[in-house]
Amino acid sequence: MPRTYIPTTCVTGVPCEYQDELDFRIIVLTYNRPTSLRTCLSHVANLDTLGDRVGVDIWIDRSKDGKVNNKTIQIAEMFKNTWKRGKVTVHIQERHAYIIGQWVDTWRPQENSSEVALILEDDIDISPLSYKWLKLMDSHFRTVSDVGGYTLQMENVNYVKGRHHPVTNTRKTDNVFLYRLLGTWGYSPKPKEWRRFQDWFHEMRKNKTFKPYVPGTVLDNWYKKFEREARADCMWEMWAVYFYNEKNLYTVYSNLLKYTGRMETLLDTNRREAGLHFSARERVNRSGLLLTQWSSKFERFPSDLPRYNFDGTVSNP
Repeated sequence: MPRTYIPTTCVTGVPCEYQDELDFRIIVLTYNRPTSLRTCLSHVANLDTLGDRVGVDIWIDRSKDGKVNNKTIQIAEMFKNTWKRGKVTVHIQERHAYIIGQWVDTWRPQENSSEVALILEDDIDISPLSYKWLKLMDSHFRTVSDVGGYTLQMENVNYVKGRHHPVTNTRKTDNVFLYRLLGTWGYSPKPKEWRRFQDWFHEMRKNKTFKPYVPGTVLDNWYKKFEREARADCMWEMWAVYFYNEKNLYTVYSNLLKYTGRMETLLDTNRREAGLHFSARERVNRSGLLLTQWSSKFERFPSDLPRYNFDGTVSNP
């Protein structure tokens, strides 16, 4: 007889605030890709947690008709029963949350929280040193007022003003750079700014005439196309891009590829599994390029980091 799964105590559509406060919380978002989830969690299992208090919250969405993929649940439960370096919680959405609900409502940081969180979709593989890097970024940028978060994303980072073209003009002397656009392939928002975003998002969603357009960017064109196709909610990040842009917030990106001249410096990689944005033929495996060797050079930050606009121009050297 199939097991009955009770939905999480958090309510779908309402940001979930956890009772415990950790050093590092990993939020894994999944739906019906059990094999992809297994691969993602195998990389989480190899993470260097530095002896800190770490937890993993796996959020499984339901289909529009309320069904949940049992194989996906089995993979999540197996990880829960075998991972020994922190608390693992498997959450089942009580109804279909879609990708927008999965992203916006699965981590509500406590007031004045110092918790570092990483939000991952199940097709992301992370470097075993990704927490070491995020912890370093947080220690350096937590009090920098125009930084809204940090991303592990190094692949497919593009300037999006007017047209889509790769970031190429970062300085070789910088181990990181600050860019106006969020990097959603492994995103770690600052707690204070994420709370502000969640409050704003849920208030603005009540206004059916409001559109989170950012004119002049290719993202704006994509979002309007999705609107015409009645699937705008699959581009949840448009809301965050609008909010962070309005608040003049930047995201910290790694520049290790240019800084070191080595290919094996990825902090995470996207397998491009079949789903909302990719087809089966686009799947890749670049996990061999994940960073496995740390250097003290990564901990040296220049004092004059430039802020890059959507088009790659520098707004504040």
